[in-house]
Amino acid sequence: MPDVAIWNQCNNHCVMCTNSLSFQSEKESVPYAFKSIKQRWVRRAMGPEDVISFSGGEPTIHPEFFEIIHWFRAEYPKRTIVVVSNGRMFSYLQFTRNILKISNILFEVALHGYDEKSHDSVTRAPGSFRQTVQGIHHILRHKKASQELEIRIVVTKLTYKHLGKILSFVEKEFGAQKIRDIALIFIEMEGQAQDNARVVGISYEKVKKYIESAVHDWSSSFRELRLLHFPLCTIPQILWPYAWRTLREEEVTFLSRCASCLMKKYCLGIHKDYISIMGKGEFKPVRNMKKKIEKGISFYKPIKSISRG
Repeated sequence: MPDVAIWNQCNNHCVMCTNSLSFQSEKESVPYAFKSIKQRWVRRAMGPEDVISFSGGEPTIHPEFFEIIHWFRAEYPKRTIVVVSNGRMFSYLQFTRNILKISNILFEVALHGYDEKSHDSVTRAPGSFRQTVQGIHHILRHKKASQELEIRIVVTKLTYKHLGKILSFVEKEFGAQKIRDIALIFIEMEGQAQDNARVVGISYEKVKKYIESAVHDWSSSFRELRLLHFPLCTIPQILWPYAWRTLREEEVTFLSRCASCLMKKYCLGIHKDYISIMGKGEFKPVRNMKKKIEKGISFYKPIKSISRG
């Protein structure tokens, strides 16, 4: 899905940010001016299922944010626009009302904790939890039917043991059925996340039981729960229908042993930087599959269900 990095600056300083410090500290704004963004976008190839995703940095603090989003909406009136955000700007009610004038839009807002201390220790931005929570409330309170919200929880060494607490907070604070989906996203070991690997780095093996518990305990409460960046061999088979493929092809790889895996065609692969930092010993091909796989709705959701063969 086409991603447009529209701004290199951010009002958070997340310890596991996938952008490098040099990217964020870049002061020259020309590559991210509205005019430059339009030039970068020329002749961008898009598939029938593709959405237009705005990322950063933090896209909502771009000084020309509304000019950019209105231009894309005019150019692609039927495409879904996705805003990947820390949610803080939505704490300003007029800002939220202005963006909610745009139809067919999805907000992907990251929440890193269940209270101010746990969240702000990840963002390293005091007050960010309060603003993000207020921003989510504003979106849910004022959005229309064509506007949706995904809450994203990045699974790191700092958060993996607290997934249940975070999900419990989300349910009590916002109401589970108001949110389109919850996405549990395994950390991408690149940028500052790679620099801070000792603080945030974690293996799939260590988080496995916590992911299984989170899905078991909470999947029936929320409208939908998604697992992002999880190779299929790193999670129990019962969780495969929750797995989505969202990483770009150039970001992932398959090991030579993956060639014999019966599930390779459904798997997203392994993030290249994960292998370089955490190793490749835990990845094991599936060679015996007695259950029946029902294909998913798209490339991004490869498995709909699993049943006895």
